[in-house]
Amino acid sequence: MSYQVVGYPFCPFVQRVLIALNEKAVDFESIWLDPHAELPVWFKEWSPLGKVPVMKVTTGEVLFESMAIVEYIEELHKVPSIYAKLPAKRAIQRAWAGVAGELYGPQYMSMGAKSHEEVEKHFATMRGTLAVLEERCGRSYFIGETMTAVDIVLAPMFIRFDALNSIGVESILADFPKLEALSNKLLTHHAVLQIIAGDWTERFIEIQKGRGGILFQNLD
Repeated sequence: MSYQVVGYPFCPFVQRVLIALNEKAVDFESIWLDPHAELPVWFKEWSPLGKVPVMKVTTGEVLFESMAIVEYIEELHKVPSIYAKLPAKRAIQRAWAGVAGELYGPQYMSMGAKSHEEVEKHFATMRGTLAVLEERCGRSYFIGETMTAVDIVLAPMFIRFDALNSIGVESILADFPKLEALSNKLLTHHAVLQIIAGDWTERFIEIQKGRGGILFQNLD
C-alpha cells in the first residue's frame, strides 16, 4: 500500500506523519509544496483549512490533521505499534502527546522573536511544559520500551532544539536530563534520521534566518 503525503519538509506536523510511516516501514510518496507559491487548487480541495499535512490513501480518500493521520497509519499497519492496546493506556498516550504538542507554538515563535526578551518569554513557556514532561518521562522512551505517539510528537521539537544548538544557542534541555537522553536517542533513531538526512539542518537554518529572528542573526 502506498500513500501520498503532501506538505513542507520543514513542517513539524508533517514530520510526525513521516516518522510514523518510517517507523512502520510503509512506502509513501512525498509531494512538497512551494511555500512561496499560491497553493494549488487541488490542495485547497484536499485540505479544508489549507493546512499541512494531508495524506491521500489508495482508496482515494484524503486525510488531514497530523495525529488523525498517525492514528490511521497505526490502524492499518500495527507492527511496530505506536499505541498501547488497552484503551486507558492508549488514552494516556494521546493525552501526553497533547502535552508535548504544547511546545510547538512557543518553539516556533522563539525562532522568529526579534529580541532576547521575547525569546526568553517563549523559552520560559517551553520550560514549564518541559518540566511537566520531564517528571513523567521514562528511561527508554517517553512511555514504555518502544517508540510511541508521544515520542513522535516530541521528535520534531528535539530536531529543532538540536538545530539551535548547532548555531550556538544554549540547550533548553540542559536542565531536563531524562528528556535530553530521550532527545539523543530519538535523534539517532532510523525513523527520525530519514527525515533529516543530507543538508536538512542547513536548509532549515537558512529558512529561519529569513524570518529575521535574533537567534539567527550574525551567523555568516
